[in-house]
Amino acid sequence: MVPYDAVVVGLGAFGSAALYHLAKAGLKVLGIERHHPVGHALGSSHGASRIIRLAYFEGLQYGPLLKRSYRLFQELEEELAERRPAGHGGEPGPSGPLFLRTGMLDVGNVFEAAHKSAVAHGLQHEVLTGAELNRRFPAFRVPEHWRALYQPDGGVLTPERIVQAHVALAQQLGAEVATGEAVTSWRAEGRSAGAPVTLTTAAAATTSATVAASGGRVVSAGAVVLSPGPWIGQMVPELRELCVPERQVVGWFEVEAPSRRHFAPDRMPVWVLEEEGPGGEAFYGFPEHGELPGLKIGLYHHLREQIRNPADLDAVRRTADAADEAALRRGVSGYFPAAASGRLLHASACFFTNTPDGHFLIDRHPAHPQVILCSACSGHGFKMSSGIGQLIARMVCEGEGTTVTHALPAAGGMPTSARAPPRSGRAATAEDAVSGGADSGWEELVPFRFDAAGRPGHAEALQRFG
Repeated sequence: MVPYDAVVVGLGAFGSAALYHLAKAGLKVLGIERHHPVGHALGSSHGASRIIRLAYFEGLQYGPLLKRSYRLFQELEEELAERRPAGHGGEPGPSGPLFLRTGMLDVGNVFEAAHKSAVAHGLQHEVLTGAELNRRFPAFRVPEHWRALYQPDGGVLTPERIVQAHVALAQQLGAEVATGEAVTSWRAEGRSAGAPVTLTTAAAATTSATVAASGGRVVSAGAVVLSPGPWIGQMVPELRELCVPERQVVGWFEVEAPSRRHFAPDRMPVWVLEEEGPGGEAFYGFPEHGELPGLKIGLYHHLREQIRNPADLDAVRRTADAADEAALRRGVSGYFPAAASGRLLHASACFFTNTPDGHFLIDRHPAHPQVILCSACSGHGFKMSSGIGQLIARMVCEGEGTTVTHALPAAGGMPTSARAPPRSGRAATAEDAVSGGADSGWEELVPFRFDAAGRPGHAEALQRFG
């Protein structure tokens, strides 16, 4: 049995970032990913692009975490350019930009909350009418009386490259990585924070013969980070009703040739558009960029296809059918006339893992504090994965005995009961290697902890833990 300081299970957006920051802190750390290769297209961290935005209509509590993550993505890109690590298995490491700044538009029903966030967090922004938006960004045709928020710092993240960069840099710092290997069971050898955790693995069912040759093993760790994305219900059955996966599809639609210049990144920001009025749908999308041509568009909660049985996840349909296309085309034809008659050029399916209130779940296991749970980011977490990974690493390094430096205001409906008690002063630890010294603690994650009194479904979930 091989002992590690920490094991990270699941190397998507959050697990890869946690692995990197744990390795950066000098810990002996192992990352385990059930699929191969790193940056695969079978979870929630693929699809060529993700939006990053700072004015956040989902709640004021996200503001500090967004600013941290924005800075860390920039630092990751700089470090990647300096170190140029090889990828997992010795193949070439990730190449190309990790971030493209385009600006961000919050249009229609999301305007008010996004504007409130921009003002509260001191973000540069402009308020536009629908008519002004249409003139300034000719790809759009929205009702002239609508309002929109333009925030210039928004842009596009490249998810596969970011996941690969975090893992490659972690390996350069000494982390071990296993792909095509699934954790079949785990057991905490006691309820105290110092009790080790034993994990048993096996070759994943979807693994190639080459990768499967290593077979399974048993490993031991002082701490475990469970970040398996939609597979969280398999690993922690108590969360099956609280963290529910959902199939999500995005599509790239052909733009008529004379108008393509209006869909370029310097002419079209990333955007979220929620229709005003009862039953309004919420779409999101990207300018034409990168290797995949076309206007990329998604519909929040798409066809509302929930996967209640974790055993069904690997059988979820990855291709798009007529119903998928029709749902996306409603947004295209409604607001982007130059793409309204265009062909669906490409489609990609992934998973949202949703909580009842749409907010994140990041906390210590209620029965085993040496195990950290990170999942259910409800379809809007990738943009904060760099910051979440850094703060999870701090949680591991600090252990259960200390919590946070101070509690953030409970904004956007997050109850004060979700806050951890104040933390007393401490001596410098390995955690300082990740935190930069004075910037310590993980208070930005406090609003996303278990809260039986203030968050729907949490009381029932906590009862299942016993």
